[in-house]
Amino acid sequence: MSQPVPPAESPKPYVRRNFRIGVVNGSLWLLAKALTDPDTVLPAFAVALMGGNPLYVGLLVSVVNAGWFWPPLLMTSAMATRKRRHPFYRLSAIVRISAIAAAWGAVYFLAGDYPLPAFIAVGLCYLAYTSGGGIGLIPFMSVVTDSIPPNQRGRFFAMRLFFGGLMAFAAGFWIKWLLSDQSGLEFPRNYALLFGAATFVSAGSLLSWWNAHEPEHKVETRSLPLRIQLLRGLRRLRTRPGFLRFVASRLGMAVSYGLVVPFLVPYAYANLGMTEAMVGIAVASRVICYAMLNILWSRLSARHGNRALLVVAGLVNLLGITLVLITPLLPAIPLGTLFGLQFDLRLALLMLVFGAVGAADSGQATGQNSYLLEYAPERTRPVYLAIYYLLAFPLAFMPLLTAVLIGEAGRFVPAFAIGAVAALLNVGLYASLTRLRGDGGGDAAPAS
Repeated sequence: MSQPVPPAESPKPYVRRNFRIGVVNGSLWLLAKALTDPDTVLPAFAVALMGGNPLYVGLLVSVVNAGWFWPPLLMTSAMATRKRRHPFYRLSAIVRISAIAAAWGAVYFLAGDYPLPAFIAVGLCYLAYTSGGGIGLIPFMSVVTDSIPPNQRGRFFAMRLFFGGLMAFAAGFWIKWLLSDQSGLEFPRNYALLFGAATFVSAGSLLSWWNAHEPEHKVETRSLPLRIQLLRGLRRLRTRPGFLRFVASRLGMAVSYGLVVPFLVPYAYANLGMTEAMVGIAVASRVICYAMLNILWSRLSARHGNRALLVVAGLVNLLGITLVLITPLLPAIPLGTLFGLQFDLRLALLMLVFGAVGAADSGQATGQNSYLLEYAPERTRPVYLAIYYLLAFPLAFMPLLTAVLIGEAGRFVPAFAIGAVAALLNVGLYASLTRLRGDGGGDAAPAS
């Protein structure tokens, strides 16, 4: 007589709740990021505030980037022994909401009459904002890992990107209107409204995850000091060529990004006749490709592995940079009016470039994170993460070095050409990465 099949265990009540509020959190976060996008809106703001000197663009974007790297470097070991990690997310939410609100205040009250103090204030506020994001990263991922079952995580992150991408895409057209003459708002009131909207949306995103349920999780009895982790990480770089190539590819990605992406808007202003309102179309192109191409990247990773994903995303990045280098060679053939703006052949191609770099950013970030998690054994993963963040941190300032290279003479094309070489070399590094189990190869992830 056959035994009765026990009923499937029903999901815990907090799973559905965390899933729902997590989708809301991620969707609003992508919208908030688009409203003050560091690749398009912030460079345009720096030019509007301080003029055409690329040094201000490079400095602002570098400060924004730097905040993400140092907190995980310090917190990786500290979190291992913490029974409750979610309070650190709440701390990060308070820091980030306060920082973005202060940035709005600096734009509204200072930008019109005191541009340099406003620039310094906005830079410091964004350093605090992204540092808060770095503080909340590990607690957020810990709660997601402990509360969202593995078979639902793909759908969880896909829904965050899908709904957030749609809202951010629509926001691009609002940004276009806001920065155009049709809005009737002049600088700095137009950007103040952008920063104000970003403040409210960021608050909604961060507070939606405030009451997420944190299940019990495994707590380590002790953690390695950061110094020991870094020494062990350096030893792994010397003894494991596969890990060295992977870290080199991460650095190559940062170099190619820093040489090109933050300066696309200033380049187009100076050389292609791009208007400020077109920044909104650039945002829409970038975020829709960033969000929607993630579906393709996920399938590519599942079928062919993360190494293949990185190679393809690296090629898309190289294609985008190559298209930028072509724009000076093209004639300014008028293509007519689109979304109320006059586009020529070069500007239309540039909008495709923003889409390409958005798609490449999404693919490379997904592939890098997934490959590292697969490569590094769970028990010694903090060692790998510590050296990974340590070496990536200095390259957060690559846009500042690029700004020095470009200078007031406007040497954009040489900088972009170096970025293309870096992107090409990085594709080679991606192709040389160790084949892991998920890549269809026979090699297992290395032991600790």
